[in-house]
Amino acid sequence: MEAQGEKLLQNLVHEEQQLVAKVEQAEQEAAEIVAEAERKAAQIREQASSRADKTAQTRRDEAEQESQAARQEVLSRAEREVADAEAGAAEKRQAAVERVLEQVLP
Repeated sequence: MEAQGEKLLQNLVHEEQQLVAKVEQAEQEAAEIVAEAERKAAQIREQASSRADKTAQTRRDEAEQESQAARQEVLSRAEREVADAEAGAAEKRQAAVERVLEQVLP
């Protein structure tokens, strides 16, 4: 009987050792899975950040182009208005000179 009890105790100790080994192995595998997940998450964050930076730069470039186009349009319109005003002033100046000459030299 004592031999059977000793045998049962040895079996229990052996099973406990196997369970401890399995738990340690599972913990190691879990740690590896977590580390891999963290690496992937960091990679995804980096890719997302890079895409966001590229998108932001593209939008800044587009905004700058639109701003340049708007400035050019306003400048062109102002130049046309100045040219029209100068032409009108030249016509009025010529008309004034003619009127003065008509009055001075009848």
